[in-house]
Amino acid sequence: MAKVGQVRWLLAGLPRYLRLVVRLLRDSRVSRSDKLVLAAAVAYVMAPFDLIPDVIPILGRLDDLVFVALAIDRLVKRAGRDVVYELWDGPPEGLEALCGSVDELAGLLPAPVQRRLRREVERR
Repeated sequence: MAKVGQVRWLLAGLPRYLRLVVRLLRDSRVSRSDKLVLAAAVAYVMAPFDLIPDVIPILGRLDDLVFVALAIDRLVKRAGRDVVYELWDGPPEGLEALCGSVDELAGLLPAPVQRRLRREVERR
């Protein structure tokens, strides 16, 4: 799938992805620590400090987006395939595209920033 087509497809599925995240956050089978990692990622986005300052065009906002995406990716992967597919209300390929897109998104950042963000997500 072309990059522009892939982005459009992912954006069209955004409401489903958000519903999945909310359902995972409410589900007692999902680890509390994984839920807290996502909360920490959201707090990072709201914090006045960043690995890449927001004044740097594109990259300044991208690190925020990648950090949240990595936290969601962790939440989805660690919840387990059965739980995720039970809570997912879209086609299976939509969920697979979402998971694959996180790595592509992270690849847009400089390697040291990628490593730092991944370490932060996994450390918690």
